Parts: sequence; structure tokens; C-alpha cells
Amino acid sequence: MKNGFTLVEVMVTTIIVGVIGVGFYGVLHTGSNTYYMDSNTLELQQQARNGLDRMVRELRQASAASAVITSSSSSSYKVVFNTPTVTGIQYYLTGTQLTREYPAGTKITIASEISYLKFTLSSPTLTIEIHAGKTFFRPLLFSLIETVTLRNA
Repeated sequence: MKNGFTLVEVMVTTIIVGVIGVGFYGVLHTGSNTYYMDSNTLELQQQARNGLDRMVRELRQASAASAVITSSSSSSYKVVFNTPTVTGIQYYLTGTQLTREYPAGTKITIASEISYLKFTLSSPTLTIEIHAGKTFFRPLLFSLIETVTLRNA
């Protein structure tokens, strides 16, 4: 009797190991894609929420009489307002960046990947709508709507 494996045994073993390896790779690949999608979704949500929170904190100090909303297109709105201590604060969309401008000419990017920004004033309430989005394997979209009561007269 000879020791060793036959060609059929080696082939069957190779096929079984190959199938297990492909299955293992598939699970790891799917897990990796899910991780990156979730990370990008979280980053997108944080960007939108941080930008919205910053605007809301400042807008609460504004008076309804001082808030002026302008629109240059269906997705490009701008709000200009005054607080008791500061005059002429502006929030608007520059490309895909939410921008705060104050004083005039000094711009700060508040959030990125913003595709839509809309302000609606129904005195003394201001509604802010933000849509954030980017593509990572598939389109990621996130929307926020916040209602702010402008408190100072």
C-alpha cells in the first residue's frame, strides 16, 4: 500500500478550500462596504447637524424684523439677520458648502456636502431645511428641518 493522496482527493480538497475562501472573502467584502457606507452616512449627518445647530443658536437671538431672506434659485437661499450685539450675519450655500459670513467678506464654512438650503420666514418663526448628500457606492441623502422662534424684538 502506498502512502499519499490521489489526484481526485487533492482536487476535491482544493475545490472545498476554494469555495470556503470565496465565501469568506464575500462576507469580509460586504462587511467592509457596509462599514464605509455607515461611516460616510454618519459623517454626512454630523456635518448637516453641526451646521444646522450653529445656525439655530445664532438665529434664536435674532429679531423677526431684522431677518431678510433672499433666493437666487430654487435651492439657493440666503438669510441675513441681526442679533442684539451683531449686525449683518449671513448664512448661505456656496456650491456644496454651508457658509457663514460675518463681518462682510469674512467667510467660514460651517458644513460640507450640503445640496439644498432653504429658509422660510413666517414671523416670528423661521424654518430651515437642509439636504446633505454625496455618492459613495450609492447616493447617500440626509435631510433636516428645524423651526426656530426668533426671540428678540
